[in-house]
This record gives sequence, structure tokens and C-alpha cells, in this order.
Amino acid sequence: MAIIVGGTTVTGTQTVLASVLTGTASAINGSNITSLPAPSSANVGTGNSGLGVGAVGTWAFLRNFSGGNIGTGGTTAGSGLKYAAANGQEASAASGTWRCMGIAYTGDETGTTVWLRTA
Repeated sequence: MAIIVGGTTVTGTQTVLASVLTGTASAINGSNITSLPAPSSANVGTGNSGLGVGAVGTWAFLRNFSGGNIGTGGTTAGSGLKYAAANGQEASAASGTWRCMGIAYTGDETGTTVWLRTA
């Protein structure tokens, strides 16, 4: 594998020293980097376990108070959702944007389902 740095092709037998690179970070384009290994299950698990409650990429059981029914794949602001128990009892409001992974009717316990935080 080779990369091109400043117009010079660098192969696996050469060393690129960060101390001699110039330019801004945006000038270093990594779009052509290939053959990178996929993250291991352990890497993904460790990354996920480090996420806090309500962080982007986390899942939660939430009750819909958004004022409308939300079907599978629909999104809504966390301000219209509250963390909930299986019987619909709710706690604090969520924040961010969430995607509905079930069906969430508005208002009563039938609005409680699994959600994925997307933003």
C-alpha cells in the first residue's frame, strides 16, 4: 500500500514524520486510505459501554408526549419524550433527537417503546 504526501508516493518501506508535514489538517485527505481493519467486537463493546445515558447512539425505553403518533422509523425531539418503565410510568425528559423503533402513540402507556438517539 502507498499513500501520497505532498505529491510524493510513500510506500510501506518509508517513514512519514509528522514533524516534517506542513499544511492544515483539512489539507490531509484520508479518503483514499484502504485496507483498514474493522473494529473488533471488544472495541465496539468498550466504546458503547463508555456512552452515558441519552448519548447519541444509545437506546432507551421512552414514552411519547410529542402530541402525535410516531410510527417505526419516525423521529422526534427528546423534549416530547420521557424515560419510562414498561407500565408507562415516566421519569425525566430526554434531550436530542430520537428515532422510534416501535410504534409510539401519544399520551398513554401505549406510547412507550424503544428509541435510538440519533442527534
